[in-house]
Amino acid sequence: MVTIEDIKLAYNRINPYIVETTIYSNEKLNKKYKANIFLKNEVEQLTGSFKIRGALSALSSLKQDGIEGVVAFSSGNHAQGVSKAAQIFEMKSIIVMPKDAPSNKIKKTKDNGAEVVLYKRHIQSREDIAQKISEERGYPLVKPFDNEHIIAGQGTFGLEACKYFLSNDLMPDIILSCTSGGGLVAGTSIAVKHYFPEAKIYPVEPVTCNDTQISLKNKTRTKLKNHQPTICDALEVEIPGQITFPINLMNCEKGLAVSDKEVCFAMKYLHEEFNIISEPSGCVGLAAVLFNKIDVSHKNVLVTISGGNVDDKDFKKYVNSV
Repeated sequence: MVTIEDIKLAYNRINPYIVETTIYSNEKLNKKYKANIFLKNEVEQLTGSFKIRGALSALSSLKQDGIEGVVAFSSGNHAQGVSKAAQIFEMKSIIVMPKDAPSNKIKKTKDNGAEVVLYKRHIQSREDIAQKISEERGYPLVKPFDNEHIIAGQGTFGLEACKYFLSNDLMPDIILSCTSGGGLVAGTSIAVKHYFPEAKIYPVEPVTCNDTQISLKNKTRTKLKNHQPTICDALEVEIPGQITFPINLMNCEKGLAVSDKEVCFAMKYLHEEFNIISEPSGCVGLAAVLFNKIDVSHKNVLVTISGGNVDDKDFKKYVNSV
């Protein structure tokens, strides 16, 4: 189990490299929903996503052990995080990415010096490909969420948020976290529950990839029976992580799910009201608020805006669709 001490140690290791991202609030949004809504904007983060936190945490630990290279698989944000962390620590990185990943994510991963291996999503197994490369090259496989150092690194997001609430003498009532395999919400939940044990934490997913929502309801890891595509490419997993899910089962309330159309509206709202360009996956928490998936009235609410790696043409297409 990852502890608050693990998160603090990770923060000490990665703090020289990351951005302490801004928390925004908006009177118009607060008034409409009769709540105090706070958006922590990881679009500002190094590599444009929270994923660099976990990557720096994991690779800094491996570097201390004398490891010279790593292998990872990702649809984009973990790829950029690991490749950038490897560049910072002068390590080799080999990243397995889907051919249909946003072109800007593939390009940025290559620009960080990574060797990129492409595969066909939903046809080939990225885990099998990455595992084979790991064995052939002799480099460890750094999984996107089922890794204790990754979880501790993602938990630094929650640590920063708690620091903000404590310094402003506020008590967060509700935390809405974008969720795929569960690393961000797991790490965040450990930090939040340490400082604010009464806070309620809700993982948020696309309605077509709601494995965490189903698994929390069943109280056991449950694989999706009918996986369907979503514009939230960073959240397309079929089953929660083996390490992350027990943490989330202990710390989280029920899961919430939003449609792609609701996500597009949230992207448009975020851009118009906050001048923030988010990728679809980064907006599911805000979509949950905007479409009343949970009652936030008279509550202090933290919403995760997890990343902003989206092609310009795709962003325009999504926001113009609503």
